[in-house]
Amino acid sequence: MNIDHHFIETTITTTVIATIVTSQGNSETTFIRDEIERCSPSRKDGIDSLRETHLRYSYCAFLQNLGTRLELPQTTIGTAMVLCHRFFVRRSHACHDRFLIATAAIFLAAKSEETPCPLNNVLKASCEIGYKQEFSSFSYLLPVGWFEQYRERVIEAEQMILTTLDFELDVQHPYVPLTSVLNKLGFSQTVLVNLALNLVSEG
Repeated sequence: MNIDHHFIETTITTTVIATIVTSQGNSETTFIRDEIERCSPSRKDGIDSLRETHLRYSYCAFLQNLGTRLELPQTTIGTAMVLCHRFFVRRSHACHDRFLIATAAIFLAAKSEETPCPLNNVLKASCEIGYKQEFSSFSYLLPVGWFEQYRERVIEAEQMILTTLDFELDVQHPYVPLTSVLNKLGFSQTVLVNLALNLVSEG
């Protein structure tokens, strides 16, 4: 059977980007791709759509790496990605460090998904990704009090995410329905399943 991978990739990523959903009281707001591209706060600060797409991809890759290091479930990592997407629908990339926000988002997502991870573990893993080496190898080079200040910045970022999203942390993941659809189509034992799940995770 011939598989149009480009079609599948386009369909899945479009669906993911087009369903950054939040609840506001009893109403539900869905931001579609066109609205995100035209009305993004980053656009007002001179960041074009292509650049913003790169920025979004970079913090998703960071979160995937961070979550894997922390041995968190893919659902928790996916929740952190969605929280970041929702945050940057409302806030400009020009005004916020995306990796700081991502670090706070995964700490928050871990609590939200009931897979809590100690904050110090999150901070050390985040630093290791940034410095590309074990924390013990460079920690002694950091200024006195740096780690404590970083900890405070992440806690402040966590509070900013919560207030920006109106404390709405519910995320409906596509992993189960996506796998179910692929199973019904007869793709349960093919590389397509992993491809689809990876594309959704990177969305």
